[in-house]
Amino acid sequence: MRTLFEKIWDSHVVEELPGGNALVFIDRVVAHEITTPTGALEIEQNFGDRIYDPARIVALNDHVSPAKDTETAIQAQVLRTWAKRHGIKLYDIGDNGICHVVVPERGLVEPGMTLCCGDSHTCTLGAFGAFGLGIGSTAQGGAMLAGCLILQRPKVYGIELRGSLGHGATAKDLALTVVARLGFRGATGYVIEYFGAGVASLSMEERMTLCNMAIEAGATSGLCPVDETTFSYLAQTEYQRGVPDWESRVERWRALRADDDAEYDAVARIDLSELRPLVSWGTNPGECSPIDGAVPADAPQASLEYMGLTPGQTLDGLAIDQAFIGSCTNARLSDLRAAAAVLRGRHVTVPTIVTPGSQAVRRAAEREGLHDIFQDAGALWTHSSCGPCLGMSMGVLAPKMRCVSSSNRNFPGRMGAGGRVHLASPTVVAASAVAGCITAPDRLAARHAVAGGAA
Repeated sequence: MRTLFEKIWDSHVVEELPGGNALVFIDRVVAHEITTPTGALEIEQNFGDRIYDPARIVALNDHVSPAKDTETAIQAQVLRTWAKRHGIKLYDIGDNGICHVVVPERGLVEPGMTLCCGDSHTCTLGAFGAFGLGIGSTAQGGAMLAGCLILQRPKVYGIELRGSLGHGATAKDLALTVVARLGFRGATGYVIEYFGAGVASLSMEERMTLCNMAIEAGATSGLCPVDETTFSYLAQTEYQRGVPDWESRVERWRALRADDDAEYDAVARIDLSELRPLVSWGTNPGECSPIDGAVPADAPQASLEYMGLTPGQTLDGLAIDQAFIGSCTNARLSDLRAAAAVLRGRHVTVPTIVTPGSQAVRRAAEREGLHDIFQDAGALWTHSSCGPCLGMSMGVLAPKMRCVSSSNRNFPGRMGAGGRVHLASPTVVAASAVAGCITAPDRLAARHAVAGGAA
């Protein structure tokens, strides 16, 4: 009667502790330059520079890569020298990328694993039937030192997915739907565990997009069951390709599933075939509506004032100042292919930034000629970095600038002080970049026809 999450949790509990806490073993720590140096320096100064197991840590310079100023250069150098000193695998400039993209693409996550990182979107890794947990710098330091974390056992929110995506809807629209249905922070204290036939219809990259935004609903993490799609993806990765015990690994992973009579603490159901492209209008990811819809009549006044909108205002046709395709949510190869299909033969009318999720993704995209499509359309094709998503570098917004973005957060100031962010899928971002206003790809032809008639 156990869920998949409960089985992973139970297999990693070292000791039950008072107050409903447990000492939980962590299989892998993911370390990046913004949140790791504090814990690393603490261990060096107060614990004899001892680390539980360097082989269980992977390090990446990803948030501001390459560094933009002295402060970020110091952070990168601290991570770099620390990793080299301990023999920790480091993905540095030229072979790096956003940690939540690099870890899966290299095969550093496996079904049944526990992983932690000083980054809230570590929940992305749950797409592989793993428990990915975002933690603070101090807790990460403890995990590196002791190999464990003290955690409160979360409840499990089961979401059954039925049908398959259509009507221009994407995994991003599904992720936004989940946040809107459960409510911003509505899943606090839960792990979201997806199940049902609809999961099987999603690719691994779509599952990563879905799990990536579990944190936006307040969930501790998101989790998908494993299946042949999972195994096929991992079989092509650097750390899993050609391993001698591959078949036995797959058999072990295949057995890692929720019981047929698993009991969830809460349950919701979503029919994927009913979804349509969405765009956010407010100041959290749950404040979103269909593109052909409008700002709700009961929208919070604070959100309206910050975003410069009014109740009942239509979203399709809302003018934008910038477009961004990237982030750990939507910067994988399939995302870039989808955006390029919209931009092919067209030209953007607002500044448009396209940032691949990793250097490996960038090279794969360039082998397919996607970079030429983006640049022929007038978009900026960049190296990999988290920078634009959180307003640290490469595309910071000025006050009241309106940006449609494929990222995961639209909080006030997220991409720059006073900047207004509308979350959407890569295809919607691409179409909006061409139109100069929020719109869906299937509306571009009609807009061009109207523009041509007016001329």
